[in-house]
Amino acid sequence: MTPAGNRRRRARRILYGVGAAVLLAALSLPTAVGVLLASFSGTRPQDLEDRAAPGDYGLSYRTVLLRSEDGVRLGSWLLKAPDPAGCSVVLAHGLFRSRREVLGRAAYLAAHGCHALTLDLRRHGDSGGSRTSLGYLEGLDVLAGARFLRREFPENRLYLLGVSMGGAAAARAGAALAADVAGVVLDSTFRNVPEVVDRYAALLVGLPPFPAGDLTLLGLELTAGFDPREMDVERFSARLGEAGVPVLVIAGDADRRAPLAAQTAVFRANGHPESRMVVVEGATHGRPCLREPRTCEAALAEFLALPPEDAGRPAKLLYDPGP
Repeated sequence: MTPAGNRRRRARRILYGVGAAVLLAALSLPTAVGVLLASFSGTRPQDLEDRAAPGDYGLSYRTVLLRSEDGVRLGSWLLKAPDPAGCSVVLAHGLFRSRREVLGRAAYLAAHGCHALTLDLRRHGDSGGSRTSLGYLEGLDVLAGARFLRREFPENRLYLLGVSMGGAAAARAGAALAADVAGVVLDSTFRNVPEVVDRYAALLVGLPPFPAGDLTLLGLELTAGFDPREMDVERFSARLGEAGVPVLVIAGDADRRAPLAAQTAVFRANGHPESRMVVVEGATHGRPCLREPRTCEAALAEFLALPPEDAGRPAKLLYDPGP
């Protein structure tokens, strides 16, 4: 090859190298931001300023300090039912939120016969913890709440309820504690973490699943201390069904973060004849029960077997359990 040819070859290599470096930087920056948000996020400022408390609903309650099996300190409220109907519920919030996100539902359940424990998941609200994990380690927090309610009210039917990340945590905890759980409620809950990572890469920064999604999964494994591929709500739902535990899936058909198809897959994986799925038209992520509270309350009343007079109007069940 001539000297001129060698120079052109070296120039092409330099250009390719610069192009690859620019591409890697373009992918790495948003990926790093996503990993940091997912691994070290806590309650957002506006939620920290919220001062709502169970006393606002005229209910008796007490603050309970729990500890997860990996040693994280957890803040919670126990709302006592004035007229117990034989059920207890652990309620878990979503990412960036706190126990106040589920306080309205806890108050409804307590007023209608279920003792309700609202948790601040790790690194959120008043709880300790150094990192988050999109529901995986948070499953240990829900387990701590479930075991507390089992000790306090050993004869009660025990239910778990979670919104988004809290639903994923409830599904994992329920699969681990299936023999003691009567049912699990999943509101706006995703299908699995790899699918969520790919979707957020596209929604937030317009990046393709490969390699942005793969880099994010690797980053989560390194920073959050869990294998993100093990956080599979669809698989946990199937385990619950195999153990005879039904699920109630509450979804919004305008949810872009956990699309209806993904939530339907979680529902269908369970297969229990008493499982139900309620879809609220026009509801976005985490907002079905805010958009149609009566529908949500009716579905909860039916699923938790509350007294018939408390059920309100029937929920619109758009899906039946299938094979």
